[in-house]
Amino acid sequence: MRKKSVGNAKFLVEIFSPKNSKFCETRSILDLRVNSYWDPAEILERGVKNFNDLQDLKTTLNWNLNGDSAKYQFQWGQSGKYGTTGYAYVFD
Repeated sequence: MRKKSVGNAKFLVEIFSPKNSKFCETRSILDLRVNSYWDPAEILERGVKNFNDLQDLKTTLNWNLNGDSAKYQFQWGQSGKYGTTGYAYVFD
């Protein structure tokens, strides 16, 4: 993914999905507007902690974080012994 295409994102959400499962959970949310991480209580409060699948992830993140679903981007990252990490970019 080109850096320029995600440069205007307002949130970077790190997602973890266990092996052989569609279930996803939020590991961290970085608010790129102020360059600070949300604490776990904020993530739970906004209802963006757990997701049933990738479509649920996209819909919930954009709805709860006031994002534009047309600009939403998701990219899988490292796969490990227990699962895979992915990154969602939420835009205005």
